[in-house]
Amino acid sequence: MSGVFETGTLLGWGPGVWALAAAACLVAGVVRGFTGFGLALIVVTAVSVLAAPVEIVPIAVILDLFASVRMLPHVHKDVDRRGVVLMTLGALPMIPVGVWLLAVVHEDHMRLAIGVVVLLATLAIAAGMGLKRSPGPILKVVTGCAVGIMTGSAGIPGPPVILLYLSSPLPPATLRATAVAIFMVTDFAVLALLAVKGFVTAEVLLHCLILIPFVEIAVLFGRRLHGKARPDQVKRAALALLMFLAIVAIGRVLLT
Repeated sequence: MSGVFETGTLLGWGPGVWALAAAACLVAGVVRGFTGFGLALIVVTAVSVLAAPVEIVPIAVILDLFASVRMLPHVHKDVDRRGVVLMTLGALPMIPVGVWLLAVVHEDHMRLAIGVVVLLATLAIAAGMGLKRSPGPILKVVTGCAVGIMTGSAGIPGPPVILLYLSSPLPPATLRATAVAIFMVTDFAVLALLAVKGFVTAEVLLHCLILIPFVEIAVLFGRRLHGKARPDQVKRAALALLMFLAIVAIGRVLLT
């Protein structure tokens, strides 16, 4: 923790990085509380502009896990429990496959492919395409496999789950609650992998302790917004967020 007492910095971050991180946590926390997803991806995308991704990714995973733990007691009645079990069975074995793909496929190519697929799928759902009935067990296991691959290769487990439930006739409350539950599982798995690789340090934990209050306040505000919104507004917000994140992912690759 050599960066703790460096002049003008706190835990190795200057005032600009801390301000950006706090702002990102506030925005991402509101989004997470409202839609059930997006926290880790927003925090990583924003803060990695000024901080190294290797620093911010474990912090974002821990903050996302904290948000899931805090939200689950409030949404557990709406969780598609069978869906969570089936997607977990598909996801956990595929996380190492995603890590392997990250090693053999260029990171930018992987992120570009994921961004394009998510954008096209989001546009299709926004245009009215979707499932006529609730997704069956096979589709949920396949979705879980996609979650595992995207978690291991790009650190973004959300899109497959969100796209599956947005394309189904299930209510947005089920989407939000199920996303919270499945992300808690994948966050635990990724956090264990990061810890084994030595990325979860005392300094990372101290960063999280400072940022958690921002996440807590923002998630609470997002939950209250969700309680006042109509189901169609939640669905539109989730689609808009997915589209935005896909465009950001594509744009970052093309610009670099």
